[in-house]
Amino acid sequence: MEDPTSTTAATYDHIAPAFAANTERPDAGLQAFRQRFADAVPAGGTVADLGCGPGRDAAWLGERGLRVVGVDRSAAMTGLAAARGVPAVLGDLRRPPVAPGSLAGLWSVAALLHVPAAETDATLRAWSLTLRTGGVLGLSTSAGDSEGWEEVPSQAGRHRWFVHRDPGALLRLLHAAGFDTVEHGLNTAGRTWLSVLAIKREV
Repeated sequence: MEDPTSTTAATYDHIAPAFAANTERPDAGLQAFRQRFADAVPAGGTVADLGCGPGRDAAWLGERGLRVVGVDRSAAMTGLAAARGVPAVLGDLRRPPVAPGSLAGLWSVAALLHVPAAETDATLRAWSLTLRTGGVLGLSTSAGDSEGWEEVPSQAGRHRWFVHRDPGALLRLLHAAGFDTVEHGLNTAGRTWLSVLAIKREV
């Protein structure tokens, strides 16, 4: 039985350069969402980009004056992020390697979709612990109602675990984990993406 997380990370190690080239220009919807997240984080605040990949968004956030650290399970991806000047560490986004309450913001795009559905609640609660009260979450993940392996186009034998989450169910889990949603919406670009901007409330 293949482990979804380990196998997916190994696939990203294999496809990292091609993935970086193919995803360097985010669509207009994601660009606007990213800007709203950056505007919501206090100037100079510390942000973790969980599932940072080759560092596209982390680098962009850093250019806006935020202190950013990238976290990714793929060594090849963290290497690419570091090569473009992003402080990046090898780590599991289900258990972010940052001190509790140390972050002003948490950004995660196209990464939660690789976390098995049964681990969603624990992952979101771990994320909440990293943020100080009032900290900002910017999350974009695949919307839907299925889970399973998906083959990588033009990469025979390479596959990744995808979880397409029901938006209403995910919003309820975010609330239970300590987040108050500020905005959420759907954007279709290749697949249907749910974007959520939320604030960690006082607990």
